[in-house]
Amino acid sequence: MPCRRWRRWPLLSWLSVGLLFHGVLLFVVLTRRPAPTNAGARALGSPCRPDMAVRRLPPMSPEDHTMLADLLMYLTRPDPRTCQKKLKFGGIPIRDRSAAYVDGHKYVCLDPELSLLTSDGCLVYSFGISIDWSFDWDMEAFGCTVHAFDPTIPAPNDSAGAGDVSFHQYGIGGRDGVLENSDAQLRTLETLVDRLGHRQSVIHYLKLDVEDGEWAVFQQQAELDARSVLAENVEQLGVELHFMDHQPAEQHVTFYREVYRSLLALQELGFYLFWSEPNPLQRPEWAVPGLEQNITYAMEVVWLKARCIEDAYLEFTGEDMDKTIK
Repeated sequence: MPCRRWRRWPLLSWLSVGLLFHGVLLFVVLTRRPAPTNAGARALGSPCRPDMAVRRLPPMSPEDHTMLADLLMYLTRPDPRTCQKKLKFGGIPIRDRSAAYVDGHKYVCLDPELSLLTSDGCLVYSFGISIDWSFDWDMEAFGCTVHAFDPTIPAPNDSAGAGDVSFHQYGIGGRDGVLENSDAQLRTLETLVDRLGHRQSVIHYLKLDVEDGEWAVFQQQAELDARSVLAENVEQLGVELHFMDHQPAEQHVTFYREVYRSLLALQELGFYLFWSEPNPLQRPEWAVPGLEQNITYAMEVVWLKARCIEDAYLEFTGEDMDKTIK
């Protein structure tokens, strides 16, 4: 009997030890194994929204009418889910006998995936002032350092000038030089950023209102690709686009294909449209085949550089447009 007890206890002991070892091993494996992932997962505390979506410019069609319709539909119908928190800066109220409206403003995205709100050194470049400093003043009052550029106006004096906004009598262009038929000095974005010592800085907002000069800038930045300031420095890009000098569109197909290529390059750099609105000073007279309504020859658009689109692509199709555009 004692012998039987002596033999039984070691067996139970070994069984207990084995179970304990198995439990410890299972605990280690489970705790050290990486968490399961899927395309729609968001990290805890991530600034990315699960409902983030973008409108993509599709590959350029060889058919001219399709290319033009795709381009203008993309520019006039951004996905409303690309930016959740939009705020309007600047603008001058204008009244005439038939209507009242605001012009000169820009929309800024304040979503947490962008660093404008959290940065200690918010930086804004504003090209094209004329007589309207409202956007620049608002951004400066918001806490940003603002650099304003315009080669067509004199340097402002203290009483009616830029306030705390830094003014530079240069315009932006696709190359360094002089504006054609003018003495206005143009510089590339790279030249200006280098001169101001901002090569290692985030430009939180870049505003362009340069009366048809935006196309040369787009083309030059597209050629530089990943080496461009847009790729390396800029988070948001607000532009007034001008098409009046390129009408009728059917006779300027080469121009519109260059625009298309430039915007595809912009998309490859991570920029997606979040805002578009017609210029309030114009009537919607441009009839584009494939678009249900006429559009204006000038429009305000804003892109943001998105970091949260790995699982948020919304392909550009007619079916998707019907779902999201009312």
